Amino acid sequence: MPKVTVIIVKYKAAKELKTCLASIKNYPVIIVDNDKINRGYGAGNNLGAAQATSEYLFILNPDTVVHPGAISKLAAFLDTHPKAGIVAPLLLDPHNRPYPLQGTRELNPLTGLVALSFLNRIPNPVSNHYWLSDWDKKSVKLVDVVPGTAFLIRRSLFCQIGKFDQEFFLYFEEADLCRRVKKLGWDIYMLPQAKIMHIWGASTPNTTHIQSIFAASRFYYFKKHFGLLRAILVHLVCSFSMLWLALILGTILRFYRLPNQMPFIGDQAWFYLAARDALFGRGLPTLGITASITWLHQGPLWTYFLVPLIAHPVLPAIFTSMMGLISIYLIYFLGGWPASLLLAILPLSVLQSRMPYHTSLIPLISIIFFLLLRRRRGLLAGLFLGFLYQLHLLTFIFWPLAILRLRPRLIVGFLLGILPFLLVGPVQTFGIFAWIAKHILTGFGGSTISTAYLVVLLVPGILTLSKIIKVFPWLAILILTYSLTNQTFTLGPTFSSRLQLSQAILSQSTSNHPEIIITGPGAKFATSRMPYDYLLWWLSQSSSPSGTQFSFQVIE
Repeated sequence: MPKVTVIIVKYKAAKELKTCLASIKNYPVIIVDNDKINRGYGAGNNLGAAQATSEYLFILNPDTVVHPGAISKLAAFLDTHPKAGIVAPLLLDPHNRPYPLQGTRELNPLTGLVALSFLNRIPNPVSNHYWLSDWDKKSVKLVDVVPGTAFLIRRSLFCQIGKFDQEFFLYFEEADLCRRVKKLGWDIYMLPQAKIMHIWGASTPNTTHIQSIFAASRFYYFKKHFGLLRAILVHLVCSFSMLWLALILGTILRFYRLPNQMPFIGDQAWFYLAARDALFGRGLPTLGITASITWLHQGPLWTYFLVPLIAHPVLPAIFTSMMGLISIYLIYFLGGWPASLLLAILPLSVLQSRMPYHTSLIPLISIIFFLLLRRRRGLLAGLFLGFLYQLHLLTFIFWPLAILRLRPRLIVGFLLGILPFLLVGPVQTFGIFAWIAKHILTGFGGSTISTAYLVVLLVPGILTLSKIIKVFPWLAILILTYSLTNQTFTLGPTFSSRLQLSQAILSQSTSNHPEIIITGPGAKFATSRMPYDYLLWWLSQSSSPSGTQFSFQVIE
């Protein structure tokens, strides 16, 4: 009878398995092929163990390389420690360095709530104790749970405890197994003198499907050992992540008193009026409002978005706030939780979401463009790059990113994205470069620089800052504190204030469209009366004005 039998469950890891087998000498190996029928990790090992007759079973992942003498050292340890039921080797990364987390204390609801949740990011004694943070990886360590990657167990004990619980498809099966071993009074050890190199994650790619399997196994473990209510509690806390925190904060900040505090400036109303005209059959425009460069225009894309929303002036703000929440979620795939949290709370980001304006969609479209570019979706990436140029001319700064990956499909997509500009002509299409060249030569003297330019740089800035936060996590607390205490939900007159004034005007007028004369500092802008022009039109749809005045003076 052989002393040790190696059991390897293979699932789409043919290359790794070949390397692994080459490192195993003088031991019988049972390979369970899960390629055609994926039984799960535990079920596969159970099937292999049923064929073994040796004293010990060595459970081993295929994405490993066994160092010389590792198996014999593990077997010798069980031989000389009669109370030891399981012993595991030290796992090394491809650079021959020990993985920091291997071997743990017992997994119970308290350790699950802290060490397996977002709370683990905060230094705390519960996580330190559970993850064995004080273990030097050089001395033999008595543990409660060993990694399922590689461990040696007495075959008789394996059969006595009922083998692996096959309800665990993947993950937590070793925690369950070790718990049952401990209940029978056996000891479990980590033996650092026995070493195995493990290519972490080579056989289990990090996908949404894998993450759902992990969550399901975690829930089953706590339900099995601690009951349904505690399992639900652990599941809810562990499922709560920094992404969820970002989404919750983002929702509160974007929808807090939105109908009352929605900014409503003249340029917004200009777009509203254009959408109204388009809705009532005057045709879709080929240009948007004038840019801060007076002889250039933004694209008409934002007007197209407004057309189906123009039935109520607050609907566009609800729309842009919802798009803001989608942006918070999508940027997670570019910059992780720091990027999501920053986009959720930064005052500029919040204000842009609450303000239905042509710049409000730039963060979302930027994120989609970067994601498509990363995934080499040339046609769609080019299309969204064109959309960005319609929303703000300054987004031409993203063009070099596309040029680096210039493909015919990307060019086609971009031309489709700027089609309205192309129909108007080259001056509107590429006039931004003439403006830049002129002001470079003149030192930008006398030019108007809009604060709206900042939103173009918002996503690139957040992605850069998120990398810094990953190195210095405490910065997130400082930024969170600053942002939450410095929110400005309005910019200029609010929708509610202008609505009240428009209602008062309409109630005193016999005309649905009385003359509005703007005086004061705001009168210098050509769009100063447009909010009232729109609101009077909107209000007149459902009201019957009375009174005698036809002309009203509004001090801005």
